[in-house]
Amino acid sequence: METQAYLIQCITNMHVGSGDATYGIIDKMVQRDPVTNYPTIHASSLKGALRERFEKVWENDLSKVNEIFGKKTDNDQDAESGNCNFLNADLLALPVRCTHKQFALSLCPQSIEFINKKAKLLLDKEIIKSPTTHDKLFTNDSVDDIYIEDDQLGPASHSPLLENDISIDDFDAFNQQYAIVEDTKFDNYTANLPVIARNRLGKDKNLWYEEVVPHQSVFITNFIPGPSINKNVFDNFLAELKQNIFQIGANSSVGFGLCKFYKVSVEYNKKENHE
Repeated sequence: METQAYLIQCITNMHVGSGDATYGIIDKMVQRDPVTNYPTIHASSLKGALRERFEKVWENDLSKVNEIFGKKTDNDQDAESGNCNFLNADLLALPVRCTHKQFALSLCPQSIEFINKKAKLLLDKEIIKSPTTHDKLFTNDSVDDIYIEDDQLGPASHSPLLENDISIDDFDAFNQQYAIVEDTKFDNYTANLPVIARNRLGKDKNLWYEEVVPHQSVFITNFIPGPSINKNVFDNFLAELKQNIFQIGANSSVGFGLCKFYKVSVEYNKKENHE
């Protein structure tokens, strides 16, 4: 069975904590990629969030949970790994405030290159078209003097962002407009995420400051089925991913971390062998 790629779009702000001790103003930081420093969702956090949900979805048949996620026991020596491999969810696009239509999903050449390199290895296909220019807002509208944050962009005619043999059902976030910015600008946007003050009711002293990934952000992840996986269970798992809303990260009681999964479909030529 083939690797399955999925986009994850944040419906609400998300905080998947790094767990690291900090000595600055921000008390709780989000997880970040150790190389790019972009926000990420570590595979263990993603797997844990999905397992928690599927234990409820499949509460009448926990053997399905064990098949995908592995068997948990009180004794670690008796635990068994699942037959599905989970990968980190990498940041694909970050919403940035824009003078046209409130915000624009921003990408940069470097982030697109990272996404495409991994996709080429796992799917044998690139997903995003490599940009030939940057600092442009690609839009269907006629606009001038566009700013995202404090950066001025030039207008450009909208063109499909996905490669021709890639499709994503029901995902239209890039259909109206998106921005391609230079790498340093994107680094700045991702380094300066929103920070929310959390305080106890009845007190005038903030308890902590928490970094969040803003809603509308888009990640991409991959699920790799093992050679002995039960195909019916795996197909059922993928079907549930498409149909449901999932909560990832902390602060579920205040609505954080609600996410929607979108399947990335790849069309292979007849000459290509992907059995």
